[in-house]
Amino acid sequence: MSRVYKNFLIILSLSSLLFLFSCSRNEEVSNMPISGKIPDEQADSIKIISTNKDVIDYELTAVHYYKYYSTKQTFADTVFVTFFNIDGSVKSTLKCNKAELDDAKNTLTGIGDVVVVSENGTMKAPLIELDRNTNTLYAKNGVILIREDNVLKGEEMESNLDLDRVEITKVSAEGKLNEDEVSW
Repeated sequence: MSRVYKNFLIILSLSSLLFLFSCSRNEEVSNMPISGKIPDEQADSIKIISTNKDVIDYELTAVHYYKYYSTKQTFADTVFVTFFNIDGSVKSTLKCNKAELDDAKNTLTGIGDVVVVSENGTMKAPLIELDRNTNTLYAKNGVILIREDNVLKGEEMESNLDLDRVEITKVSAEGKLNEDEVSW
């Protein structure tokens, strides 16, 4: 084989590798939560502990985490959040496929297989928005609330993180009804 031909093959191989790496980098940029924009912070397998003075407010874990300073937005994948009471006991937990945190509005939007669990029950929905200023939870696009052997289903729900104060629209129910507890 001639030396020119060998050099040509080496250059062709290097060019092909460079092309492959540049394509994979472009795919990574296009898969960012804000299309085409590289985040200011990015982390994998992250744990965030938020405190208010000496009290832990919540603990968030996520597989992927992207933060954008200019839009004051944070995006996370495979999210689990534990919310705490002032005494350090667990108030509730939230699990979802994806989360969007808007620091300007102080909201958390949970997307995909959202499950909130507290001592007052379990709530399941495809989409929730949590107003972190008031700790008010808004579930949308269908919601299921399970308490003991009772299941409430509805279109939308508003509640606190404890799931003790609940308002559900277009509700249906399954379970046992104790007539002594109901005032018609």
